[in-house]
Amino acid sequence: MLSNSQRRHVVRSLLLLAAAAGVCVTGCAATKSKARTSAQPQRTSEVGASRFPVVHEDWANLGYRLDWVGFPFPNATLKSRVVAMSVFADCVAVQEGGSTITLMESTTGQNRWSDELTGPLTKWVGIVREPGDAGRLLVCSESELFMLSLGTGNLVGREPFARVVNTAPMLVGTHAINGTSTGVVQAHMIGRGLPAWAFSSKGSIDQPLLEVGGFIAAVSQGGDVLFLTGSGNLVGRARIFGGLDAPPATDGQNLFIAGRDQSVWAFDSAGATLWRYRTPNPLNQAPVFHNGTLYVDLGQEGLSAFDPATGTVKWSNKDVHGSIVAVRSGRLLVRDAAGMSVVDPARGDRMERVELPGVTRITTDKFEDGNVYCVSDEAVVAKFMPR
Repeated sequence: MLSNSQRRHVVRSLLLLAAAAGVCVTGCAATKSKARTSAQPQRTSEVGASRFPVVHEDWANLGYRLDWVGFPFPNATLKSRVVAMSVFADCVAVQEGGSTITLMESTTGQNRWSDELTGPLTKWVGIVREPGDAGRLLVCSESELFMLSLGTGNLVGREPFARVVNTAPMLVGTHAINGTSTGVVQAHMIGRGLPAWAFSSKGSIDQPLLEVGGFIAAVSQGGDVLFLTGSGNLVGRARIFGGLDAPPATDGQNLFIAGRDQSVWAFDSAGATLWRYRTPNPLNQAPVFHNGTLYVDLGQEGLSAFDPATGTVKWSNKDVHGSIVAVRSGRLLVRDAAGMSVVDPARGDRMERVELPGVTRITTDKFEDGNVYCVSDEAVVAKFMPR
């Protein structure tokens, strides 16, 4: 039997042990909670189920706010890759490498329809829309033209090309005009499935065709610069000394090229050389014309502004690289491999720089103060509206 004093000693010992255990449990719990808190992002972001990380402060600094996040391919995996996206006033067409194309509502991000056209081995080159409210969606592979109903996604036509094509079609009347791997500019008669005309050049044509001065401009990897009428007649021709890694640009009347021959070129629609600016390195970013100025990333010299009439450099910024994807509130938005810079168009000063991790594609519905559509590396689409 324990005496009363012994019982009191045992009770005190048990209470001390319980208190110590409580301190240990509380301390351990506090440590785990602190660890979780320190791992949380310190800036406002949305990741969650959307699989599209959005740092709202960064997009606000660019002049935009998130409107919606959409899932054109609900079963997409990390291996899914978006190969084409075209934005229209009322819808957004997105295509992944496995040949599935989805049409999304531009106002809500909801999927209107989705259709698998062929298989994963098909190479796709572009999506365009026929003019008019009743127009069809034209989806172009390297060997065929697919015509889809905008309302339902039903296949209403499928026509083979005479040659393998490399570029998205330019629509001229009822003709779809493409550049081909053999250097031929080819016109295809939509609805009849036959070639209308063809014009040959040296080297494959990989970059988009442009309308310049009412004519069709094409630049081949062999250095041919062609200006053609809508019926395939040659009206102007020029030569550069290398191919292109990026699309050319136009101010409506003249053609601007940044090439692997370490030069920026300007041509009129008759093929006459207006000016040439030489650089110490090949050029691989697309030139952009806006508001009376031509902008080109010159590599070592950085983003530069040109007088398009004379080729005179207005300014250069060695710290800014990439191609201009949009203009917001009069400021240039310059996209590089990792993010976006906000640049003053008058002096070239960089006003802001944000990272855009996981963003693989950026498209706008209007170049100046339009909506911005981004694709993530998990094939998720996000729409951002001007603030």
